[in-house]
Amino acid sequence: MNMRHLSFSVPATLVFFLCIASVAAGDMVHIRVETVLATDASQEFDNRLTGMRSQLLAFRYSAYRLVQEERRKVEFGKQVNFSLPGGRFLQVVPKEYVNEQIALHVMLMEGASPSPLMSTLLSIPNRGMLFVGGRKHQGGTLIIRIGAAADTLPPTIIKTEE
Repeated sequence: MNMRHLSFSVPATLVFFLCIASVAAGDMVHIRVETVLATDASQEFDNRLTGMRSQLLAFRYSAYRLVQEERRKVEFGKQVNFSLPGGRFLQVVPKEYVNEQIALHVMLMEGASPSPLMSTLLSIPNRGMLFVGGRKHQGGTLIIRIGAAADTLPPTIIKTEE
């Protein structure tokens, strides 16, 4: 290998890695947080929840009502907050996108000087969702559905002839 070829290869490799890093830094994630009030006070099922009926019925309540829905778009590594009924809020930070999975750091916070009630790192499929339930509210229980969809595309490697 001659010096001319070596001096060209190293900078080209560095440029290649810098290009991939800058694309990843700008990737966006659509985060959706829906809060459902589940009770045994009636047999009502909110029609807006039809798409998640089977998952909600696993919580074993007789009535489900959507009380809040928020959607935000955020970059990987950036934090986004969602207000929840009852004075709590959810912090979500998309961490990475690997194998069609989105890693999220999720913290449930409460209070004027917030302290985390729950802090977890989890991974869900791209365009997937998860349910978190448990807080008592207005005679029922709040169930939070968190969904995430990434605007990422796998890096394309273009091979050029030397």
